[in-house]
Amino acid sequence: MAVLSTLSNWTFLKALLEKYPRSLADLKKPRAIVRILATFVVLNGLRKLIYTRYFDRLSHLPSGLFAFTYFFTGVGVYTGRSHYFLPKTHERYGKVVRVGKFFQYPYTPNIVSIADKDAIHDILVASDYPKSEIHEGLELYKQHSLFSSRNKDFHKNRRRLVAPAFGLQYLRSLEPIMADCIHLLIQKIDELLKDPISVKNGAKVLPKGQINICSFMNRLSLDIIGETAFGESFDMVKDDNHPIPKQMAKSLKRSMQQTFNPWMRWFIPIDYTFIDFSVERVNVRRQAGEAGRRADLLQFLIDAQASERASGNGETGDEYADMIAGKLTDRAVQTEALVFLIAGSETSSTAITVALMFLVKNTKALKRLREELDQATASNPSGSLPTYDQVRKLPYLTACINESMRLRPVAATGLPREVTEDTVMGGQKIPKGTIVLAQIAQLHYNADYFPEPNKFVPERWIPEESPFPPVQDFTFYPFSAGTRNCVGKNFAMMEIRLILATILTMYDIEYVPGQREDYVQFITTAFATESYVIKMKRVSV
Repeated sequence: MAVLSTLSNWTFLKALLEKYPRSLADLKKPRAIVRILATFVVLNGLRKLIYTRYFDRLSHLPSGLFAFTYFFTGVGVYTGRSHYFLPKTHERYGKVVRVGKFFQYPYTPNIVSIADKDAIHDILVASDYPKSEIHEGLELYKQHSLFSSRNKDFHKNRRRLVAPAFGLQYLRSLEPIMADCIHLLIQKIDELLKDPISVKNGAKVLPKGQINICSFMNRLSLDIIGETAFGESFDMVKDDNHPIPKQMAKSLKRSMQQTFNPWMRWFIPIDYTFIDFSVERVNVRRQAGEAGRRADLLQFLIDAQASERASGNGETGDEYADMIAGKLTDRAVQTEALVFLIAGSETSSTAITVALMFLVKNTKALKRLREELDQATASNPSGSLPTYDQVRKLPYLTACINESMRLRPVAATGLPREVTEDTVMGGQKIPKGTIVLAQIAQLHYNADYFPEPNKFVPERWIPEESPFPPVQDFTFYPFSAGTRNCVGKNFAMMEIRLILATILTMYDIEYVPGQREDYVQFITTAFATESYVIKMKRVSV
């Protein structure tokens, strides 16, 4: 059987060239060339299928035809719709399934999707497996970051330096910045509600009283992260015209597609000039000195770097060694600030839009949440925004957010990790080097853990009111888990709570039927149409 694994594509091609053309003239005939290529494709595909199905080191695992090549994986990632076929795959083949290959020359690691609760806890928490090779294709400046690094020592040190920026005390200092951005959103929506024709509502003019809330949540999140990360708004709420966010979104999508489809690099280059924005903002901040200080995440990184240098724990001068050690070099400050921008925009905006989508379709839940928010903010002056202290512990608001993130998890296609030793997951042997997808979406939709899993039932998160048994541990992963969980989860929850509370206390909202609700995932999930419209009306004071 070693023959099947060692016969190369060139061996097949040479055999075909000897068999079909009887002369050089025959080789030049189009029909002969087509016949050679067709036979080559069929025989080579058959060779791979037989080897993978019967003799590969994962041949014992259940799988469909798409597991024998990286082609189907590449197509799924290219279209952003892998998350639609994965549930059907697990439904047919079980909790541990081969789902494809990750193309990484000169070899192609196997990808195994895991939908077993205990195995996922082992992957993310107990064994704490490192991130996979997939993340390497998403690095910026060829620098490790909290998002991309597979090195545990790097991650531990970098997180130690960065995590305090997302503690409650520091986040409180960012609340006024968020509030200013939200105020601008309210002004813009009020303009559109009064005169939808004079101002374009996203990509098109909508009927009076209708707002593309998906577009505005994307734009608001970008303005917030621009202000909180760099001290500079993109003014996306104002006119949706800044080039950096759009270029960044397009480049990141292409980067993810090329990670699984290397051939794209030859035909569709990626424009990484948006990276220059981070370099420029860091340089401007440094040149301004004390006069340019801001209470934002960039300033936190610059101060942390200065503190490390003052303590003698700064850079050594060896650029690669400093990167591996997680030192806050100048390049690291630029990289992490840009990662904040990338990770802190689309994730939060999609979560808010999804929550509003479920609420307008479930009027009973919407009414109850409005009542909770009205009671919490009853003493506020007219027109003032809810504060974080008022909303951060509201049980029904938290329940609605949890339920929407359960139904539309950020990592819809799973969290990829690399197995570092031979192990057993879900009763199946998984060899070292395999990429495993911790399939959290399958837990979120498992009726054993979440009865009536397709229904929006916020009460399931309130034990004394839930019609179901209590939510089990290790079944809900909105921000991953273990040492690699999302460092910015407190920031995200603060933003989500404040924006939802503001919209629901200031506007009556209603469902608009007939819309597409399908979604795609490249780096994170997003509405496929980049649109979700709701009816909005200012609450009478």
